[in-house]
Amino acid sequence: MCFTLFFTGITWTLDRLRKIERRSAIILTDPYVFLSGGLAGLAGRAAAIPFDHGGIKGPAQACYRRIPQFGILMWVYVPLASQLLPGTEREPPLKAFTTFIIGAFAGFVMRLICSPVNRVRDECLRTGDSFLKTCQIFKSKTVLQFFYTTPPLMANAIYFGTLLTVFEGLRRFCERNRLLSINVEKDKNGKDVFELGNYAAVACVNTVVGGVAAGVASTVCYPLSAHTYKQTVIHDSAICRGLLPTLKKEMPMMAVSFGVFSLLQPIIAPHHGTRVGFGY
Repeated sequence: MCFTLFFTGITWTLDRLRKIERRSAIILTDPYVFLSGGLAGLAGRAAAIPFDHGGIKGPAQACYRRIPQFGILMWVYVPLASQLLPGTEREPPLKAFTTFIIGAFAGFVMRLICSPVNRVRDECLRTGDSFLKTCQIFKSKTVLQFFYTTPPLMANAIYFGTLLTVFEGLRRFCERNRLLSINVEKDKNGKDVFELGNYAAVACVNTVVGGVAAGVASTVCYPLSAHTYKQTVIHDSAICRGLLPTLKKEMPMMAVSFGVFSLLQPIIAPHHGTRVGFGY
């Protein structure tokens, strides 16, 4: 059953990708999502500073890093979701699987782009050399040098795939059960009409759901990256010794990120409608 669902989902997703191959640059045509995502990421990381003081890099560096990370994540996810998810409502498992694939792809692309930049920036802070000089030093090294000090790419992809799948599932659950009460009206051009009540409701629900989704994703995926923080794990329980600090950072950070993103989207990228780019 699981293998059938997996291969069916892969086949369906690839077929959808083939159908929109002529619009392969769709992500580049929607840069406003990157802007709202970047600002939301900054706000979310700032909200988590009291819980971890910015980590080993300090609060300023932690916030600067989050801008491109969440910006790229949303920039990749929202346009692709708007193309691939409509029409999957009749098969919820397939829709969840497709959401996971899109979220994982967005997380992979985000880390693939941000890791080299962060690697060079870390080296600049360590040596005091300029960014350009450090890039010239790394030019003679292998590509893997850029990713050596970062979390595994696949673990990162699985985390964001899980995060967005849980987020979308909970958001749809809230809407179906009237926990998210919105009344979407269309104008003569078929676009959503802005209503303050919808605006506030979507932002509030996405904030709460974003925090819950981050808690679920962090708990499920933490063992995949536990070795990043602990070189030796003797007992199974040792895997979760760092889980609580992770949750204390991730849950408020993602809650605020999704909430601020939902507030900014109707202003910066209103063409994504009342649901601000989610719920396709």
